Amino acid sequence: MRRLVPVVLVAGVLSGIAFTAIGAPGGRAKGIRSEQARGAEAIMDLLEQKDRGLQRREATLESREADLRAAEGEVQLRLDELKKVREDIQALLVELDDEQKERVTTLVKMMESMRDKQAAAILDETEDLVALEVLMRMNVSKAGKALAKMAPARAAFFAEKLGAPPLIEGAL
Repeated sequence: MRRLVPVVLVAGVLSGIAFTAIGAPGGRAKGIRSEQARGAEAIMDLLEQKDRGLQRREATLESREADLRAAEGEVQLRLDELKKVREDIQALLVELDDEQKERVTTLVKMMESMRDKQAAAILDETEDLVALEVLMRMNVSKAGKALAKMAPARAAFFAEKLGAPPLIEGAL
């Protein structure tokens, strides 16, 4: 479609040249005709150059669009891979949480089966989060007896944490 417009314009210009040359007096008609023909050829050359330039630009744009589509596809693949990795990690974290809960449950049963003084000595040396979790899950009377046998500062720390609003992970 683009090529038709310049060709039609040039054809119109050339037909105008032919009419002018026909109506011109004898000897001068050839000179005018050749000048007009050269002018028309120059216009045609310019139009062809512009057309080639537009074609090059269009080819460049198409190439860039293809590159962008390819890059977009690659980014989408990587995003999909990352989503899968995230899901796998979340599944592993859930599994680890379940294992941790099982271990704490086992630890709670062990602490409840011990004497108060032994349980207090162990909980006194245990990491705060683990000891607090065990105390929260222990039978209330057994946890109270274990707290009574702990060092007063440590027992006060746990009593404060046990009476505080629900724990947020990492709040200690």
